[in-house]
Amino acid sequence: MTRNETAPHWQDLFERLLGELEHRSNPDWQADQASLDPALYCDSGHFARERERLFRRQPLCLGPVDQLGDPGSAMAREFCGVPVLMTRTREDRVKVFLNVCRHRGARLVGEDGVACPQQSLVCPYHGWTYRLDGTLAGLPHAEAFPALDKQASGLRELPSSVRHGLIWAVLDPESGPAPDIAAFLGGIDRDLESIGLGSHRLYRQHAVKRATNWKLVVDAFLEVYHVTRLHAGTIGRFFHDAVAVSDQVGPHQRVLVGRESSAAIRALPPERWSPQVHGTLTHYVFPNSVFVYHPDYVSHMGLFPTSADETLFVHSMLIPEAPSTDKAEAHWARSFELIDGGVFNGEDLAVCEQIQRGLASGANDRLILGRLEQNLRRFHHTLDVALS
Repeated sequence: MTRNETAPHWQDLFERLLGELEHRSNPDWQADQASLDPALYCDSGHFARERERLFRRQPLCLGPVDQLGDPGSAMAREFCGVPVLMTRTREDRVKVFLNVCRHRGARLVGEDGVACPQQSLVCPYHGWTYRLDGTLAGLPHAEAFPALDKQASGLRELPSSVRHGLIWAVLDPESGPAPDIAAFLGGIDRDLESIGLGSHRLYRQHAVKRATNWKLVVDAFLEVYHVTRLHAGTIGRFFHDAVAVSDQVGPHQRVLVGRESSAAIRALPPERWSPQVHGTLTHYVFPNSVFVYHPDYVSHMGLFPTSADETLFVHSMLIPEAPSTDKAEAHWARSFELIDGGVFNGEDLAVCEQIQRGLASGANDRLILGRLEQNLRRFHHTLDVALS
């Protein structure tokens, strides 16, 4: 096939995918076998370095803006051991703060992961009150604090931005200005724009702590060797066996997985090739996000480790528009139950927990990476660079 200047930027991925369907043309097929040290998933010292250098210094996607509900609302969640408060002001500005009262450090909002309408934020300990923009509104017996500078006593704000309908933040309040997410995403930013992610709406979100290292979950979403086997009873039949192509995009990865419908593009002009219908596009956004583009919706998975062997897994299902009929609602409910309950939690995360226990047993002194798992090698190399 000949590339033309008006072709969509998916064309190169699809041309390489067709090559994989016809014969193993990926350069990874010539790569040497590699291995990983199980301590990377179990050692508490290694995890402490990851937490400080990655999860408190890199921009993290905290989920869709829609999770906050309408303007005039707030939601608390603990990310990687950091108490975070996300607000949506009445002027529809999204702000991210540490969920910590500036008086004695109590949490302002205690209910984790639930968006609530809020007139203001009131500390349950002594009643100090903050506006949704983080400014200190008032406190009981203010005369007892004659030296208090109210303007300097607002909530500690975290550097944050909204892009593609998602909230991005750095968990260290001293890390500097709001992150430039377009620059951070690099070529992935164009992908999200082309798919129209910012116009999608949150249908449902499920957050659960699982007894596994966060990197095992990333590993699972970066390789397709397991898909037709682990997912044989759910989604495996929709995919070719271990056929995919990938790109390294800065610290991130772009993966296009071959579906049963991929070969149909041979009869279609390139402008009709869809990375959701004729393949399954997956983005890994360093360090903690995975986006999977299903035929008619998008899954965002946020991975927030609390320890070397425990990870908060937050799955947000994003759909093109809010359901307007009972039939549409039933369709999305079935889709969510299949992908979240049946595939992600019932299969992927379940096997990750089994692996975590297996690694702790000492059975394997190395973990083998074959030629179908080269994306894992790239991921762990990126981690090594970031941690060094």
